[in-house]
Amino acid sequence: MEKNSRLKLFFLIIVFVLFFSFSIQASEFYPDFYFVYEVVEGDTLGGIAQRFGTSVAGLRWANGLGDDLIRLGDELIIPQKPIKEIPSLNERLDPNGSDKLELERVPRPVYIRPPMPEVDLPRDKVIIYQIRSGDSLYDLAREFNTTTAFLQALNELDSSNIRAGQRIYLPIHNLTPRQAIERTISPEEKDILARAIHAEARGEPFIGQVAVGAVIINRVLSRNYPDTFRGVIFQPGQFCVVRDGQINLSANQQAIDAAREALRGNDPTRGAIYYYNPDTATNTSWLKSREVTAIIGNHVFAR
Repeated sequence: MEKNSRLKLFFLIIVFVLFFSFSIQASEFYPDFYFVYEVVEGDTLGGIAQRFGTSVAGLRWANGLGDDLIRLGDELIIPQKPIKEIPSLNERLDPNGSDKLELERVPRPVYIRPPMPEVDLPRDKVIIYQIRSGDSLYDLAREFNTTTAFLQALNELDSSNIRAGQRIYLPIHNLTPRQAIERTISPEEKDILARAIHAEARGEPFIGQVAVGAVIINRVLSRNYPDTFRGVIFQPGQFCVVRDGQINLSANQQAIDAAREALRGNDPTRGAIYYYNPDTATNTSWLKSREVTAIIGNHVFAR
């Protein structure tokens, strides 16, 4: 009897050790959570690695980074030590063919947010934006080169949850002037830009149409011209298509695409604010003192 008891005890110990060993391996392979850190101003990959006791190589691996470049507002997974590969969802499917997931083993993110910043922006450094379906505070933060924490503080939000139709403030102080134009241009002004390109440059190669759009944008950015597209295009004596009424023609798809490309920052003219067709222009003597930056199609571009 005593011998049988010892055998049972020995067997139970073996089962317990095997079960405990398997549990440890499973918990390592299926971590319960992982940390996500939001990049703030002044962060470097090396500094983040040092702060969280990991390595730059580990951060690269966990986030699929090819180099050490990180952006304000990026959300980085902080790998735990030792780094364990997390199986894909397909590998978590029931082996018997069921599509039931082992939900208790799916890791959950734990966000490490920086403290809410102090926000004091002048009115000309913010715009009002209406949330559209599919928007997220994270994506808007990346687009406007800021952090979700800053957007929450700016709008006095308790969380990062937003809903379609909601109006929030977005900062433009971290954007270049050209980026600010691209992100804040109204549909009406975008249409005016495309119509001006269509009227001035239809028949020109696509890059020539982009170039005309770039000149108009360069004028909007110049302190010597009005600061709106309507103001620049309808400035008296500047565009003949306004005088002859061609500006009222609807833009075709190529002109719309050219406007979009120019707004993205493509400037084949290298900063020109003038252009003319030497075959049709009647008074070009004043342009002789200007630097020619490009000749594209039938147009000469200068600044």
